[in-house]
Amino acid sequence: MSLMNISLFILAFGLWASIFLVRFKGDIREWYVNRYGPEQPPKVPETGLPDVPLPFRYEPPAPPADEAEVQKD
Repeated sequence: MSLMNISLFILAFGLWASIFLVRFKGDIREWYVNRYGPEQPPKVPETGLPDVPLPFRYEPPAPPADEAEVQKD
C-alpha cells in the first residue's frame, strides 16, 4: 500500500468516527455515565438492618481430647 492509500484510509476512518460521535454524543454520554458513573450506596432502613438467617450454620470444630482436658484445668 502506498502512503496516499494509508492516509486516505486514516482520513476516511477519522471522518466516519467524528460523524458517529457527533450524531450519538448524547447517547454515548448517557451510556457512559450509567455504566461508569458513581453510584450511591444503598441506604440503611430507619428500622435498622433486618435479621436475615444465614444459609449455613458455623459450628467451630471441637478441640482434640487432650486440649479439652488442659482447658478445663
